Amino acid sequence: MPSVWRAGAQERCRIRDLSGLQARYLPASASAGLAHHRAEGTGPKEVPCVAGDLVAAGEYWRSRRRFLRQAAQMAGVASMAGMAQGEARARTVGERRFRFLLWNDMHVRDPEAPREYTGYPFANEKAQWAFECAQGRHGIERPDFILAAGDIIDGELADYDLDFAYLKTAIVDRLPVPYLPCVGNHENGQGEGIPQQNVAYDRAFGADRHNYVFTYSGVAFVVVDTSGAHRMPDDVTATRNASVERALSATEGLPVIIVTHVPLIAMREEEPLKASFGFSSWRVLDTRMLDLIEQEADRVIAVLCGHIHLTGVRERKGIYHIMPGGTCGYPSDFASLDVFREHIRVRMHRAPQRWLDRGDDIHGRPRYDHDYTDSEHPGHESYVWGNAQERDFTIPLADEKRPKEYAPCAVSFVPCSAP
Repeated sequence: MPSVWRAGAQERCRIRDLSGLQARYLPASASAGLAHHRAEGTGPKEVPCVAGDLVAAGEYWRSRRRFLRQAAQMAGVASMAGMAQGEARARTVGERRFRFLLWNDMHVRDPEAPREYTGYPFANEKAQWAFECAQGRHGIERPDFILAAGDIIDGELADYDLDFAYLKTAIVDRLPVPYLPCVGNHENGQGEGIPQQNVAYDRAFGADRHNYVFTYSGVAFVVVDTSGAHRMPDDVTATRNASVERALSATEGLPVIIVTHVPLIAMREEEPLKASFGFSSWRVLDTRMLDLIEQEADRVIAVLCGHIHLTGVRERKGIYHIMPGGTCGYPSDFASLDVFREHIRVRMHRAPQRWLDRGDDIHGRPRYDHDYTDSEHPGHESYVWGNAQERDFTIPLADEKRPKEYAPCAVSFVPCSAP
């Protein structure tokens, strides 16, 4: 796991994997300088911080840069450009800064769960395929981290801990890269803001993994709990919206990617979508979150989501809304995102044919007596899988949407909790 900066109420911020810093960030020629600084105790210092104090983040980055620069200079490295593949690997137009996978709607089910909770056929097998892809198998390049946009377990059973325990032991704990979760409605029974419905999720990932912010290589990721998307404006959605507002404030000056389980806009034409999905949560019903994000449209790159069980991409006010179908049903896919200085390449990866079954399609037969379409997707296959331009496309990055230079290539958590 890469060096991580963590911050929260009364936590201490530190370089967590100093022993691996040489291999990850410095060329071999700088090892003498690194050893000297370790011996002299002049490496990066621990920085005390409290929630909401972004000064700590700035001090961390400055301390880290000073440390790397001094260690490199002692070994005869002239500048930052000659250092770290992790710190300076993507500083020209053509080089990739980082890569991540977007998982959603896997609906993993504990095989030992009571028989009445059957779940989606082959959901576990398709989740295992995605896990193997994250290892660099099946022609998929290994990512730097995994973003999970909700409903990774099937849930909706008497003991949610069963599914979480299976997910952790079968997949998450075996991943070679960090796993960043976003809670979905199947993980807490639509229990956003209801503590007793989130006990199992919190036990698996932590109570601080509902609404949180992290950065990676100069891009901020704002993760939002929308598991109560069906709620009209109330105290729960007000808390959600306040969290988003704080997160956008805390990441001022950085390009932003939003992560939410439930979409913020209609991901197909509205009337066919409402009919084919059949649930009230076809988008987040309280639109205040969308308003806040669109107020920052000059730096918000994308909204990543799931929930609807179809693959779609829509652009609104310069923000890309990206939704893989998830792996559990039909369609069955996940997304890879390769981030460069001036663009992001997005590709959908389809599960093996042997596990695809039209019986898992919730937008047509056999759930309904007909297959749904819309004017942009005149055939049902394109309605659920997306058109070609929704399955492989490029997001241009310019001005405030470009990743910031010389930012750490590590998952770094930013404090933005309520005062």
